[in-house]
Amino acid sequence: MSKMFVALVVLAIAVAVQGCTDSCSGRPDGQYPCICRGPCSRSFECRKQVIVRYHYCGDNTQCLIKGVCGKCQDSCHGKPNGDYPSLDNPRPFYYHCENGFLSFRTCHPNEVFNAWTRKCECYEVFCEKGDGYQPSVCGNGCGGYVRCEGGFAVINRNCPRPRPYFCCHTHVCVTSSSVCGGCGY
Repeated sequence: MSKMFVALVVLAIAVAVQGCTDSCSGRPDGQYPCICRGPCSRSFECRKQVIVRYHYCGDNTQCLIKGVCGKCQDSCHGKPNGDYPSLDNPRPFYYHCENGFLSFRTCHPNEVFNAWTRKCECYEVFCEKGDGYQPSVCGNGCGGYVRCEGGFAVINRNCPRPRPYFCCHTHVCVTSSSVCGGCGY
């Protein structure tokens, strides 16, 4: 019976982590918040690119740099069930409330949590350039474009057949991808 319990605990941990691994690879010596189990749980210390110690925080606290625990802003108190943007650990992370209980979640690679739609969406990297029309990296090759507002794509379109390519210099659809020097990404 105890072997079965241990196996179930190991399986639950593996499922909860979902392939995420705390890592010191490429990091200078210091402390970093754990993101794999939610930012409000613990931090880890790196020395010579190896995890040497974990620092655990108490309930409803967030692990900050240098092992200091601060109060979490993310909370399900008084909120209906659903997904919410994380204030403690913003995109691509978000949290889910279910009957008052909070669980942290992560969007798929190349996606971020959109606070307006409350969904993970493909991240239009060109929206970082500012508001307006930009080429789409999530769309249909060189023929897609988006209108960006506040760092998010609010309108996603494809160029029509007679002019199937979006020119990132003039922000209009053109007849050939070579007219404006390709996709621009």
